[in-house]
Amino acid sequence: MGYNFSKRTKHFTLPKQWASMRVAKQLEKETGNKIIHCEKGDYQGPDFETPQHILDATVDALEAGYVRYDPGPGLPELREYIATETMKDRRPGTNPEEVIITAGAKNALTMSLLTILEDGDEVVFPNPGYPPDEVWAKYANAKIQHTPLNKGDWQYDIAKLDKMVTDKTKLLIINTPQRPNGQLVENPEEIAEIVLKHPDLLVITDEIFSQVIYDGQKHNTISSIPEMRDRCIVIDTWSKTYAMTGWRIGFAVANEEIITKLSIFLQDSITNVAAFIQRAAFEAVSGPQDWTIAKRELLQHKRDLMVKGLNEVPGIECVTPPGSFYCFPDISGTGLTSQEFTDKLVVEAGVAVVAGTAFGTQGEGFVRITFAISDDDIHEGIERMKKLFLNK
Repeated sequence: MGYNFSKRTKHFTLPKQWASMRVAKQLEKETGNKIIHCEKGDYQGPDFETPQHILDATVDALEAGYVRYDPGPGLPELREYIATETMKDRRPGTNPEEVIITAGAKNALTMSLLTILEDGDEVVFPNPGYPPDEVWAKYANAKIQHTPLNKGDWQYDIAKLDKMVTDKTKLLIINTPQRPNGQLVENPEEIAEIVLKHPDLLVITDEIFSQVIYDGQKHNTISSIPEMRDRCIVIDTWSKTYAMTGWRIGFAVANEEIITKLSIFLQDSITNVAAFIQRAAFEAVSGPQDWTIAKRELLQHKRDLMVKGLNEVPGIECVTPPGSFYCFPDISGTGLTSQEFTDKLVVEAGVAVVAGTAFGTQGEGFVRITFAISDDDIHEGIERMKKLFLNK
């Protein structure tokens, strides 16, 4: 039977970045063989269980009666903490009224895009970037532009960006540390200079890996520049910092006028983020951070293990990412396209990765590999790759 769906959904497809995961799961089911899952954008295994004190806070909240509707932008104590502590260096002087608690970063991104964009508005995305952002920009009938990031260091080409942004551009998307390559945006001041030439241009700065940065480097955000304070929507989440990916809780910070609009959107769609989850999130940010520090050190170890191993595979070159839990190696030396490499690897070696083209045309010749897995799986995955490409 054919249904008369909204024309705005004509572009809807299953997420590209999860295509490899769907194939891997099907192969596991059909063959019974173990797949090394380097394709998931998630923590895997006992190394990354949600900290116990957060679980305990969740139970306490349930028993204390945090189980009812709580319409609005979030629990006051949580918004207060994010405003005064989490954002004190990233957006100094933030007020609680400038914070909204959302059902994950993706919910914050969706609401922001649909609240700001309308027919014909121009929006600039990085290439490579994060595919779900574009889904909702297209839904809003916005005109999408892609600014190609420089291959290798994956930085914004300032001259190209300056030329691309016009007075018709309504929104610029920044992501740091970046998905899918783990690189930090190193020139926010130069980007800000471009934005400030255009009075109506806003920035969504996606910072979900803000606390997953290695080698003593610090998170640097465009929202900390005083002139950009009211021109940015900062989006972050508990998912990557506290291994709370399935809890679906994040936040957005922006001028109060924007947050008020987002709060109406949230209340008219999902009503509120579950109050007991908000209490768990409050415990996460305000409680002990020992686990988070230890987890970051463990991830750095796994990153180094993965990068070293990848650089031993014929045809693969991998730079060391300063953030996130992704590597983005260059696989062009194998003579395969990103998709050919991805398909061959999962079918013939049982290692699942994501084709770089899932994140944009600039991803051709690259694949995204997750290293938030067990050391044993990293070793086994690398050995399978070596065997496959040594015998090519």
